[in-house]
Amino acid sequence: MLQSRPLRNDAIEIWKSGLNAVDARTLVKKNVLIEDQQLRIGPKSFPIDKIENVVVVGFGKASGAMAVGLEEGILTDSFVSDLGFNLSGLICVPDDRVVQTKHIKIVGGRPAGENLPTERVQKTTGEILNLIESTGPNDVCVCLVSGGGSALLELPIEPITIDEFRSATSFLSGSGASIYQLNAVRRAISSVKGGSLARAAGQTPIVSLIISDVIGDNLDVISSGPTVQPTSTASAISAIEVLQTFDPDRTGIPSSIWEAIESNSKPVVEFEAGAAVDNFIIGNIETAIEAAKEKAIQLGYACELGQPSGNEGDAETIGRQVPAHIEQLLSRGNKQCFIQGGETTVKLCDNPGHGGRNQHLVLAAIDEFVSLPKELIGDFCLLSGGTDGEDGSAPESGIAGAIADREAIQRIGKLKTDDVKSALLNCNSFEFHLAQDNLLRVGSDGNSASQESGAAKSQEDSNLASTNVCDLRIVLAEAD
Repeated sequence: MLQSRPLRNDAIEIWKSGLNAVDARTLVKKNVLIEDQQLRIGPKSFPIDKIENVVVVGFGKASGAMAVGLEEGILTDSFVSDLGFNLSGLICVPDDRVVQTKHIKIVGGRPAGENLPTERVQKTTGEILNLIESTGPNDVCVCLVSGGGSALLELPIEPITIDEFRSATSFLSGSGASIYQLNAVRRAISSVKGGSLARAAGQTPIVSLIISDVIGDNLDVISSGPTVQPTSTASAISAIEVLQTFDPDRTGIPSSIWEAIESNSKPVVEFEAGAAVDNFIIGNIETAIEAAKEKAIQLGYACELGQPSGNEGDAETIGRQVPAHIEQLLSRGNKQCFIQGGETTVKLCDNPGHGGRNQHLVLAAIDEFVSLPKELIGDFCLLSGGTDGEDGSAPESGIAGAIADREAIQRIGKLKTDDVKSALLNCNSFEFHLAQDNLLRVGSDGNSASQESGAAKSQEDSNLASTNVCDLRIVLAEAD
């Protein structure tokens, strides 16, 4: 095991502060409360004596933690008993995020690390639709949405199958499509996205509490906008453009999806007259960045923030720019910190190994570092990780990204640079970082993304710890 590195430790502490700021339970508790005989959900208020049922639905990597926050806050056994209304619900999360709650059922919809809908997701989505459709005007529907929701709420329009939906998503993602491009296609071929889920509520008030994983908090894009009234047919048009861009010869996307999008077969969603649908952002990447900045300043760093971007570009290109950026930071003297939020893309090779965009970015930076004609005069560290604790594919869970510092670069520089280049070409960053002890792990000693004073966290607490608000990158530099 590597010895302690001050800058590496600082980078982890700064990153953890960002993650703690978007803790799903805390964010929900801040936005749901009882006050003056009113149930307040975000800025909306409902007279308690008029409520018959509160129905909670949710989807996303942190939606289970959001449901726990709801119950821990105001919807407890005594609260429901005293007020005389029923509380029920259904939440779809990854298998490793399933937790126990008193009133709300939380089920696993897909394996950990596989960000694609499954037959289980399709089945649960049908049950969520039925639950919402069963509500009435004296009920309140609360929708809990977080990053990863697009793969945890899905019912394709006919005749598209869930396997065809998965195939198209995998093809576009592997071709380097951004989240905006992916969601444009998903909205166009889904019977729940693009406002269709909220339409099922009819006259029942529906309030969505959303932890955004999209830069700019575009409600149409977050989980593909299941509770958002579409403003035009632009989504279908952009979906066609996406297919034409990434599958011009029509060999990668199933023909049923091409036909559905070309014919614009999904009808435009119209909410019923008088329907009450409200969507509120309760946390985002800016929340995490500001908390990370505060921690960096506490640790004595001069801090610079990059403009968050949902489409930063190719991960390898961004990674290769890091050494030059660190050289600039070192020229300023003292302790420097740069914080960036956003998401990059990776175009996969034909037979990819294991890894993710954050691991790939750090590996590209390492390749650039070891190719420099001389060592940088100063200490430095690069950390890049997904705030949900997942980064692409890995044979083990809890891999959020990767981290590298001067000591690691010096050690790697003694190896054949062919090892680094081979890992890049074969999209096998995980195996390289594993061998070099550069993986950023969630919930482990040293490289932990979550912390709780003193005692070790239980497995269930670990399942609640991470919330997806895009990737968070920390660059530290200190001149010798």
